[in-house]
Amino acid sequence: MRGAAVVAMVLALSPAAAQNETDWRPYFTFKDVTYYFSPSTVARDGNMRVVKWHDTLNPQVVFKSRIDCAAHTITSVSADEYDLITGEYYDTKDLSANDDTEGLGTPASMGSHLAAAVC
Repeated sequence: MRGAAVVAMVLALSPAAAQNETDWRPYFTFKDVTYYFSPSTVARDGNMRVVKWHDTLNPQVVFKSRIDCAAHTITSVSADEYDLITGEYYDTKDLSANDDTEGLGTPASMGSHLAAAVC
């Protein structure tokens, strides 16, 4: 029970508490999971956007994704990991070597909502 209480406490914190960003904005909710992106991390280059996002299911992981607004695709670039209790950064996984470019999904998907927020 103690572990569950700690996880519940961390999830109750503001999204910025665990990820060191100060401007997390919700952009999608599905089955009790809320997804957030950080507007200050959005980088624009033509039709391309790079943005950091996370969700309430795994609040200790912040993904960096590249969205091609014209091609309607999303690719994971990296994942920053933070301590679930303290919110301190401890590792970044490079995901850019993975060939995981995929379509944004249906208009009701997380990817489509993220693209709508940043494109």
